[in-house]
Amino acid sequence: MTGYEVLEIGSPDEWLAQGKRFADKEMDTQYIGVSANALEPGGEAPLWHTHSRLEELYFFLAGRGQMALDDDVIDVGPGSVVRVGQGVWRTLRATPESPGELRWLCIRSGGGELKEVSGDSERDAERPRPW
Repeated sequence: MTGYEVLEIGSPDEWLAQGKRFADKEMDTQYIGVSANALEPGGEAPLWHTHSRLEELYFFLAGRGQMALDDDVIDVGPGSVVRVGQGVWRTLRATPESPGELRWLCIRSGGGELKEVSGDSERDAERPRPW
C-alpha cells in the first residue's frame, strides 16, 4: 500500500446514477469508508440498519428527504450533516416533492476515538508549494 491512491469516479451525475457507490470497496482504505448515494423523489432505503462498532456521518448534498433515527424523524437537505452513533437504527427516504434526487455522502469509521489521533499532524509553513 502506498501513501496515497487516486480514484476517478466522475461527476455526481455519473457516480450517483448507480444509486450507491462505495469508494472504499474500490480503494485500499485503512480506517474510513465512504459511500456516495442517491434516491429519486419518493424513493427510500430498502431497509433499516444499525452498527455495533461503526459511527457514520451523513453529508446531504442535494434534494430533500427525511431520516428516521430510532423513534425520531428529521428533515434533511443540502447542508444537513447527521452523525449516527453505534446502536442507533436508521433509514431514510427522498420526499415525493423533492426537487431532484436526494444525494448524500456517508462517511463511516470505527475502532478508536479520533480525539486520540487528531493531534498527530505536523506543520511546515516554510515548505514551498509546487505551483
